[in-house]
Amino acid sequence: MAEICCITTCMGRLEHLKQTLPRTVAQPGVSVVVVDYSCPDGAGDWVEANFPQVRVVRVEGETLFSRSRARNLGAAATDAPWLAFLDADVLIDPGFFDAVRPLLRPGRFYSPHPAALQTYGALIVERSAVVAAGGDDETFVGWGSEDIDVLEALRFEGLKAAQFPGGLLGEIPHSNELRTAVQSHQDLWFQGQINSVYRGIKSDFRRLLNRKLTADETRLIYAEVSRVLIETEKMDRFAPSWIRINLDAFGLQPSPIFDQTAITQVERSITYKIRLEKQAADGVALIAEPTE
Repeated sequence: MAEICCITTCMGRLEHLKQTLPRTVAQPGVSVVVVDYSCPDGAGDWVEANFPQVRVVRVEGETLFSRSRARNLGAAATDAPWLAFLDADVLIDPGFFDAVRPLLRPGRFYSPHPAALQTYGALIVERSAVVAAGGDDETFVGWGSEDIDVLEALRFEGLKAAQFPGGLLGEIPHSNELRTAVQSHQDLWFQGQINSVYRGIKSDFRRLLNRKLTADETRLIYAEVSRVLIETEKMDRFAPSWIRINLDAFGLQPSPIFDQTAITQVERSITYKIRLEKQAADGVALIAEPTE
């Protein structure tokens, strides 16, 4: 069994995969998994015909891409002790894994430095740490913040952040239209704001509860964030809005003081005030802050 398994996901990116996969397969001592996430170009068929040593994981019947679910399925398909997650549009140096392998230490996860927009999500981590962190969060919809979220989840599990030389990675340039072609929301930046606020609130609740959130809990937060921001967008994208998350839904027990008074019903929640700020033509930034 190879010490490192490289996992790449593909939906509508076969032309990129044709450029990046040969470089990965050529790396010595590395196994490779490609997740064909209902790729309309038949990525799995191409991989099996040209690189039979690569394991293909097929996901049928999907019309929208979930990077998180695709990565989780790829990770589940290998027992290698170390996992390297590289997107289909990321080119690796011929000596990439020879350079990275000596850096690897238990209890750490590795990201490129410096990192570009397309290489930021590259990650090398122990498989056991991925399992402990619960994998990538499949609650995310569309593009944005899921790569930051998984790093936060690993830190929450006690892992230390480390780096490998970002110059070992290259990019295949492409447009935002291609980036969102198989996503549920074609407004790249607005969907990114939804994801960013969700990630921040989720992080708050993870620290408050001192545990990983359940899938039901993350879906509850995401649904409320999406509902409020989408309703605000319909009226005035840059108007303030408020997101209220009920604490009782998270199993957080009220203080015993409530049992010693005449108070018989208490509604406990955390409220966030959200406002979008106008920036340059490439998008908007979102500011989220807990209210008093």
